[in-house]
Amino acid sequence: MASVREFGAKGDGLADDTAAFQHAIERGDGLVQIPRGNYRITRPILIPLKQFGRLAIVGESAATLHHHAAGPCFHLIGTHGGSALPKSVLEPVWQSERMPLLRDFEILGHHAQADGIRLEGVMQPTLHGVLIRKCRHGIHLVQRNRNVLITACHIYDNSGIGIFLDRLNLHQINITGNHISYCKRGGISISQSEIRNIQIVGNDIEYNHDFDAPESTDIRFDASQGTIREGTIVGNTIQAQGSKGGANIRLIGVGASDPNAVGLLAITGNLIGSQTTAIEMTASRGVTISGNCIYSGYESAIDAKQCEHLVISGNTIDHNPEYKGNSTDRLRFVDCRNVSISGTIVQHTLPPTIAVDASLQFIRCKQLQIQGLQVLNARVRGIQLIECERVGISQSTIQRKPDDPEFVTAIDVQKCQQIMLTHNFLSKSQSDSPLLPKGSGLAESNLTID
Repeated sequence: MASVREFGAKGDGLADDTAAFQHAIERGDGLVQIPRGNYRITRPILIPLKQFGRLAIVGESAATLHHHAAGPCFHLIGTHGGSALPKSVLEPVWQSERMPLLRDFEILGHHAQADGIRLEGVMQPTLHGVLIRKCRHGIHLVQRNRNVLITACHIYDNSGIGIFLDRLNLHQINITGNHISYCKRGGISISQSEIRNIQIVGNDIEYNHDFDAPESTDIRFDASQGTIREGTIVGNTIQAQGSKGGANIRLIGVGASDPNAVGLLAITGNLIGSQTTAIEMTASRGVTISGNCIYSGYESAIDAKQCEHLVISGNTIDHNPEYKGNSTDRLRFVDCRNVSISGTIVQHTLPPTIAVDASLQFIRCKQLQIQGLQVLNARVRGIQLIECERVGISQSTIQRKPDDPEFVTAIDVQKCQQIMLTHNFLSKSQSDSPLLPKGSGLAESNLTID
C-alpha cells in the first residue's frame, strides 16, 4: 500500500498535492491510500492503466480532494477495444488494466469546468462510496467502456450532469444504490452513444433540474443519434420540481421513420413525480411501465409520441388528498401503435395546472387495448379517441367528479373506426348522444353510473 503522504502530499488544503498523487500512482505498488485530509489538486490526474498497471485508489471516506482545474480530477485511460465477450479482451488488459477501483473519498470542485471522474477505454471500472459535489459532471464516461459498476456513491450538487454517458460505446453498466441529486443538467444522461444492458436500480435520483434551462431531466436517454436498448429502471425514487421542459424520465428516439433506436426497457416499481412530465417518450419501442407510483405530473403523467409496443400496467397515478396545489396528470398518446394499458388507477385529486380535453387522450393511434382501467374524477372526458383505429376498451370504470359542470362524457370517439367498448362502468354524459358515432364500432354491455 502506497500512501500519497509518502510521496509528498501534505493534505492541508494549501499545498499543491497534484504531483504527489501522480507519483503515488506511477511509482507505488498499485494500492494508493489517501489518508484523512484536504488535498489541493490543480490539474487532472492522468492514469494510463496500460503504463501503470492494475490500480485501486482508496480513501476510507475521510479524504477530500479539492479540484481547482478544468477537466476530471481522475482520468482513467484504458486500451480495451473489444466487447464484453471474453475472447475479445486482450491479455494485456487482464494483466494491467482490469477492474480499477476508486473507493471512499470526496471530490470537491472549485472550477466551473471541474469534473469528478472520467472513464475512457476501461474494462470493469468499479466506483464505490465516492462523493462528488460542486463539480460540472460527476462521472463522465466517454469513447468505450465495458462492465461498469457504480454503487453507493453520492453525486450531489453539480452544475452539469451527475452520470454522463457521452459519445460512448458501452455494454453492461450497473448504477445501483446511489444518491444522484441536485445536478442542474440532469441526473443520468445518455447522448450520441451505443448503450446496451444498462441497469439503474435502487437509487435516489432527485431535484436534477434548472429553472433557467430550456429543459431538465432526472434520467435522459437521447438516441436521436445512436441507440439505447436493453435496460431497466427499477426501484428508484425519481422526483424533482416543476421546471420548464422538465421530465423525470425522458426517452428520445430518431422519429417516426425509425422507432427502434431507444427501447426494450422496463420501468418498474419506481416512485416518479413532481415534474412537468413524469415519463416522456418519443419514437420509443418495447417499453414496459409497470408497478410504479406516479404523482405530480404537473402537465402529464405519461406523454408518448410516435411510439410502439408499449405495455402500461399496474400503476397508480394519484395524490394523497392532503397534498395542495395543482397537478394535471394526464396521459397523452400521439401517433402510437400497439399499446396495452391494464390494471392502472388514475385518480385526480388536485385541480389541473393546464386546460386539457381528457384524462387519457389518444390521437391517430392504432391497435390499442385498454382493460381494467379506473379513471376517477375524470377531467372533462375520461378517454378521448381522435382518428384512432382498432381500439378495445373493456372492464373499466370512468367516473366523473360529483357535480362537475365541466364533465362532458366518459368516452369521446371522434373520426375513429373499429372501436369496441364493452363491459364498462361509465358516468352519464351531459348529452343523450350515443356512446359511439354510427359506423365507428361496437358498444355493448356497458352500465351507466352516477
